[in-house]
Amino acid sequence: MKYKFLHRYFSIIFIIATLMGVFHHHNDLKIHNDCQICTIQASIANADTPIQTPYFTQLDILHDNLIVKLISLDSKTIINPLHARAPPKIV
Repeated sequence: MKYKFLHRYFSIIFIIATLMGVFHHHNDLKIHNDCQICTIQASIANADTPIQTPYFTQLDILHDNLIVKLISLDSKTIINPLHARAPPKIV
């Protein structure tokens, strides 16, 4: 009996909190630091984002001009697909 009551209570609280977060917005569409719902949304959404983003200042691209003879990928043998499922011939 108590378990059912607690289960329903926490389910209702979770649903209400989710709906408050989903339907909450300000008219200027900015995050306000003094709003409790905005603070919770920002902390949940940005939990794994680093505070300072590392940027590369200069990328050094090194390359060498290689002159190599091109390889031909054509096959010289002819495969006969007509007898693919035939039993092997004894010659």
